[in-house]
Amino acid sequence: MDRTYRSTIVRLRKTTPDIMAGRKKLETILLENGLASEEQLRQITSYAQAVGIDLYEAVLQKKIAPPDAVMIAYAESIGLPFIHLSDVSLDEDIIDHIDPITARQYSFIPISVDRGHVLLATTKPVLPDVEEELRMRFNLPVRCAICTPAELNAAIARYYPRGTSQIIKVERDTTSKPRRVTPKPKPVEPMDDEEKRDRLLKTIVAFNFTVAFVCFALYYMQIPRGIHNTWYHLPLLALLGAAVGGIVAFITWKRLSR
Repeated sequence: MDRTYRSTIVRLRKTTPDIMAGRKKLETILLENGLASEEQLRQITSYAQAVGIDLYEAVLQKKIAPPDAVMIAYAESIGLPFIHLSDVSLDEDIIDHIDPITARQYSFIPISVDRGHVLLATTKPVLPDVEEELRMRFNLPVRCAICTPAELNAAIARYYPRGTSQIIKVERDTTSKPRRVTPKPKPVEPMDDEEKRDRLLKTIVAFNFTVAFVCFALYYMQIPRGIHNTWYHLPLLALLGAAVGGIVAFITWKRLSR
């Protein structure tokens, strides 16, 4: 590990305030620890506002600082602890009681029941309604700890792989470690926002391509016969192209839907 990076991590860990103490803004922490310059922060702030993401996400996307250092700074700014998932043991008993769809949709992984509360690893605090649902499920308060996106995604992929839509049961015996039995995939998982945008984009592309292809093909073939070069020839071609494009777009939409 680079010496400068290691010293930055140590400095950030030592300066993390108590949750009830006054918190510094993320921009201030990044500047004080030499993770970003004022000019970089101005550019990244504008970028974050333009695309509608949090500042720490923009810093990660622009790769101006190591992910660990960025997430430690972010954790400090919101008054939550930072952890490395590789340094902790996840309690599979509690993992088995979390709905996989909920864990993937809201990006968190349960770690353990510790000191009278459920500890979650996430990249940002969970939403209040999700926290309330978990509190009612376990009859315990919920606490969050911040980790890096890479570690969180790897843990979710391991314990809640895509295609699982129900809680995974664990079979146990006295001679071996818990063995995970994965149920057959069920196509009931709702599409997330990225998948919906991808489906809409592909449908629009299919419609536009079909309209253009039909119009050019009919024009050069001089179809419909007898009305080529009349004033209503091009509008008619556009109407025919739109009709065929609509059919292709509908088929594309249905095939990409779940």
